[in-house]
Amino acid sequence: MTETLSRSDMRTIERAMNNPEWHLPENLYTALPQILINIAVKGSERAQIAAARVLTAMHQQNEDRTPKVAMVAHRHQHEILPVTTGNINERRSQLLARLDNLRRNT
Repeated sequence: MTETLSRSDMRTIERAMNNPEWHLPENLYTALPQILINIAVKGSERAQIAAARVLTAMHQQNEDRTPKVAMVAHRHQHEILPVTTGNINERRSQLLARLDNLRRNT
C-alpha cells in the first residue's frame, strides 16, 4: 500500500500542528514522518517542498516540548586540601571559625 498526501493535505497537517486547539491522533505522529520522508525523497519538487515544510513544523513542535536547561553563570570556592577522616575535626573547627567570623561581621 502506497500512502500519498496531496500538498493541500500537507498544508492542513502543518496548520493543525501549529494550532494547539487541533488535536491530532497519536498514531498520526508516529506514521506521518516516514510518509513525509518518502514524499520528500521521491515526490515532485512541489510535494518535496511541502513535505519538508511539514517535517520542519514537526521538528519545531518536538523542540518546543523539550525542556530547556538554562546555563547560569556561577562561581565555586573550593577548599585546597581534601577533607579526610584524619583531618575532619581540624577542618570542621576551621570552617566553624570562618562562619563565626562571618556572622560577627554582618
